[in-house]
Amino acid sequence: MSSQALIPVISKNGIYLPELEMSLDPHRKCDFGFISHAHADHYARHKRILCSTRTANLIAARYGRGKAEVTALEFGEEMEIAGHRIRLLPAGHILGSAQIHLTRLSDGASLLYTGDFKTRTGLSSEAPEFTQADTLIMETTFGLPKYVFPPSEDVLSQAIQFAKDALEEDNVPIILAYSLGKAQEILAALTNTQLPVLVHSAVADMTKVYRRYQSDNFPDFEIQKKTTTAADTEGKVLIFPPNTAKSKFIQSIENRRLAMLSGWGISPSAKYRYRTHEVFPLSDHADYPELLSFVEKVKPKRVLTVHGYTTEFAADLRQRGIDAWSFKGIDQLEFPFQMGVDTD
Repeated sequence: MSSQALIPVISKNGIYLPELEMSLDPHRKCDFGFISHAHADHYARHKRILCSTRTANLIAARYGRGKAEVTALEFGEEMEIAGHRIRLLPAGHILGSAQIHLTRLSDGASLLYTGDFKTRTGLSSEAPEFTQADTLIMETTFGLPKYVFPPSEDVLSQAIQFAKDALEEDNVPIILAYSLGKAQEILAALTNTQLPVLVHSAVADMTKVYRRYQSDNFPDFEIQKKTTTAADTEGKVLIFPPNTAKSKFIQSIENRRLAMLSGWGISPSAKYRYRTHEVFPLSDHADYPELLSFVEKVKPKRVLTVHGYTTEFAADLRQRGIDAWSFKGIDQLEFPFQMGVDTD
């Protein structure tokens, strides 16, 4: 019987590691927060920030530098905080997205927090990596067996064919994709198609940061300006954020054909929900088989699930003999998480 205590995890403004006095992707401002990637739902203006170098550059471009004390690590680089060795591993979600791996130096206890992740290799994000950890805190957005994504290359091919078909019919294909992440995936897929591309300024701003690391990965494109009119879109593929679908500019394009890139597009009703002609199931999250495969690779002694179908996926893992619980229940089950002991 091992008496090694697991690294404590408690609920305090989200996921909190008391031994390091650090929060993991907290939604509200805190003294010290790890930011796994630069999407808005994972970012806040903390006093101190730990993140990857690429995420730091995306944050600066998207939100401004602010007054935070930022510690930016390259992938694989190590540092020590409060008696713990820290290193970041690529999460495969978007450019710069990072998992954080901790090792307590006094006894070797380890913890891995994934942030948002996928195990498929994308066109515009770093290839994800895996490592063993005693405690695994993992995102489970698509944590039900029904969520199995088709190969990303097939989905992107279908989106490009949608654009070609629209152009052949003298329509304007508008692909709605989040300005950070999915927009760069479809742009990378368009690189060798020779199709003229027009993008929203937010897409252009984020792609500029991507080009620092992937200079040959994206096609040339025009950027929408205040003077751009519907007539200027003829013969071009438009890449715009979803929140622009009802904008005056998009609505002014009478011969528009709208498509959305979203993992939720796996549902047959998605195009009615998004009110688009098509929804292509491109996701930057792990699907159910990927989640199971990831757990098998990490070989944790306990798993805490966050985001999405946390309770359901944790229950599935318990049926497989893994000590797994939804983080939503941590207030009720704080003792085993904070003082967890491996008794195998």
